[in-house]
Amino acid sequence: MRKTIVVKFGGSLGRNQKARNAFLGSIAKLSKKAKIVLVHGGGPEINHWLNALNIKSRFVSGLRVTDAKTLEIVEMVLSGKVNKSLAAELNSRGVPAVGISGRDAGMVVCKRIKKLGFVGEPVKVNVRILRVMIDNGFLPVISSLACDSKGGSLNVNADLLAMAVAAALRADKLILLTDVPGVLDADKKTISCIRVPAVKKLLADEIITGGMIPKVRACCRALTKGVKEVRIADGARGLNKLNGTVIKK
Repeated sequence: MRKTIVVKFGGSLGRNQKARNAFLGSIAKLSKKAKIVLVHGGGPEINHWLNALNIKSRFVSGLRVTDAKTLEIVEMVLSGKVNKSLAAELNSRGVPAVGISGRDAGMVVCKRIKKLGFVGEPVKVNVRILRVMIDNGFLPVISSLACDSKGGSLNVNADLLAMAVAAALRADKLILLTDVPGVLDADKKTISCIRVPAVKKLLADEIITGGMIPKVRACCRALTKGVKEVRIADGARGLNKLNGTVIKK
């Protein structure tokens, strides 16, 4: 049986055309051997449009504080622009990609993190729509939006969404691609392999900071929920010969 791999792609990689092309090319090749689910964010694109509209961005522990006006921009950028562009580029490479969000078919339901505004943390994932797609040869491309219990829209950190999807699918691998070479130690050197207790210490010692915080937390949670392998790696060269950091229980 083909392995199921959940890949998260986003950050500045999305605006680096060379890295983007390498990534999409490697996804096209890998999709012939494995069942792929692609989850994406789009922070730089969101920042661009928020700045253009003179809306200030604020982050807490790497998560974007999202008021109603910001949420409107986030949804338009992620589901309207970034999502459809990625799906179209994969289709042009012969991959039958379908662009959706976590809101479609009520796929991802979140509890709202009220201190962050309209931001959610996944609590339930209905993988039925994903199973229908991947079992029939389609590649889902999921923008990082979800719904609350009443169907309202919530912004979700793409790493957390990827973790939730990988856990619900019992994926063989979860790969979080970023623009840094993995988890760094106090000397700013990449840690090739790290276990969950050591991650907690790095967080407590504030060696892991900023946007890496939700990434490592997502990886640790994925491991506890049955995902077999998780990795954080620099995606600039695509999925070929990934290095970065492997996180284990």
